[in-house]
Amino acid sequence: MELIIYRHAEPVVSADEIIPGRDFPLWVQRYNKSGILPVNISRPKEKVVYTSNLPRSIETGYAAGEKINVTSLLREAEIPLIRFPSLNLKAKKWLYAARILWLSGFDRNCESYSNAKKRAGQVVNMFKTLGRNERRIVAVGHGFINQLIAKELLRGGWTLKQSPDGNFFPGRMIFEIDY
Repeated sequence: MELIIYRHAEPVVSADEIIPGRDFPLWVQRYNKSGILPVNISRPKEKVVYTSNLPRSIETGYAAGEKINVTSLLREAEIPLIRFPSLNLKAKKWLYAARILWLSGFDRNCESYSNAKKRAGQVVNMFKTLGRNERRIVAVGHGFINQLIAKELLRGGWTLKQSPDGNFFPGRMIFEIDY
């Protein structure tokens, strides 16, 4: 069985945007509601693509496939919505800081790292179940949750045939397993 996992295409809301730290929660909300910039996935469209329930994933799914199946299991691992100091930095700097705090156990009002790893395991189980009837599965997720899913797949005996070139949009990983 072959499994292709895409990271969504580039969002309209940019992580390079300079924002005051106190506005980080507002930026995250805008990012989560954001669609994608025009994208051309230069492959034939898949019959079915599984996506997260966030607009950037759904829109990427339509770019890659004829039909999409939306599941919240593929949504991005949450980050704490911290109001940082008023210092102006690129949103991605605040995002890195929030992610580091989250990985360190600061998960007030959001999914914990432990729960995100459990959800990644649920995604792998979903793929196994789907694999009983499908020889090829295509999914569109997000950067961090895709990494957690990849770790679970490798632990479960899957082989990584193609890894993404960095953290690009829409990066893809291809896994394979024999059942």
